[in-house]
Amino acid sequence: MNKIKKIFENHTREKITALLFLLIIFGMFIGTALNARTVGASFINTYRASVPTGAPYLERIKGAISAAESAVNEGAFQRQKYIELYGLSQRAMGKNVITDYNYGSLYKTTYGQITFAGVERYVDDSCGAVYDLVNNLISKDIDFLYIQLPFKVPPARYNGDKQLPANVKDHANDNADKFVAALNAASVKTYDLRDDFWQSDMTQNELFFDTDHHWSIQGAFYATGLIADYLNENYDMQIPESLYTKENFSFKTYENSYIGSMGRRVGRIYGGIDDFTLITPNFATDYTVRHIEGEEPKEFSGTFAEAVLENEYITDPDPTTNRYAVYHGDYRELHFINHLAQGDKKILIIKDSFSLPVYSFLSLGIKEVRAIDMRLFDRNVAEYAAEYDPDLVILMYNADSFAYPMFDFHLGE
Repeated sequence: MNKIKKIFENHTREKITALLFLLIIFGMFIGTALNARTVGASFINTYRASVPTGAPYLERIKGAISAAESAVNEGAFQRQKYIELYGLSQRAMGKNVITDYNYGSLYKTTYGQITFAGVERYVDDSCGAVYDLVNNLISKDIDFLYIQLPFKVPPARYNGDKQLPANVKDHANDNADKFVAALNAASVKTYDLRDDFWQSDMTQNELFFDTDHHWSIQGAFYATGLIADYLNENYDMQIPESLYTKENFSFKTYENSYIGSMGRRVGRIYGGIDDFTLITPNFATDYTVRHIEGEEPKEFSGTFAEAVLENEYITDPDPTTNRYAVYHGDYRELHFINHLAQGDKKILIIKDSFSLPVYSFLSLGIKEVRAIDMRLFDRNVAEYAAEYDPDLVILMYNADSFAYPMFDFHLGE
């Protein structure tokens, strides 16, 4: 007994440390409890975005657990200050790898950008799902094109492997290579944008945000021009030639105004702050835009700036605001009707988040563009396409989108 008493008497520093640690944990718990409303809203938004309507019961339970974990982590009391302190310590030690509860690890590239490495995926099921969709569309006399968008880390043939820390392997492009090759072998029409994209004279830091996994608006704008040229050459899409030249658009840069999803996880001290460039047409535009999220669609009319842009993502002074979503963010279904389009073409885009600025820019040259997101859309895609009767259905995914529910097209429903 005397020995135990002596241990406690001789370990005052350890006891104080333990007490302070417990007080910090208790303070964070109380702070998070007081922030319960925000945590609850975060849970609902995350759950709705990640768990599709009608998902299997077990999938809903897993989604709810994951959404709850994310909401509590994101809503932790003074979370951002702790992140900044952690980022400061990692920067002081010159670390290029940061442990992250969501991604496992985040990496700082040789260009000073924050990213994650794509995991190796089994793509055969995704290929089969696309093949089934194509066959359904063929039976309805509807054409199909798969467009392979890039990922933040370029393929090894463009020295992407040299951007990551030693012994870190990114599988996103390998997955995309296998996927595109399998579609080509099955005679599915594809356009692998990556080779044209990475041969741009723009720099890595111009093509992608430093603090976000998405491409920059300049990168998306450049990609839209490449896609428009391909659609004109192969599908006579009637997009005005040279529409996507810089002379036709205004570029307004908001300096040090945006911290993307990766930057919010490592802190601004470690990851920095991005400039954000808003690109808008400087010619006359007239739109009707509908987005469908719940039961009632919302409709917007006016110019590109009035109907297409969601300006609160720009006017909010908080740099952690998702400014990328200004080009009409992730909704179940979007309709862009361009009343001044020169042609009469219609397209349907099955999209992921990389497509946000692209479908908005692409709508400037096409009569009607519709975009659906399989994370939220729960109808039979082939039947929906037959009702809409587009000139072309485009599946447009980045090189890290090979996972459920991106290829669940509800064909049996």
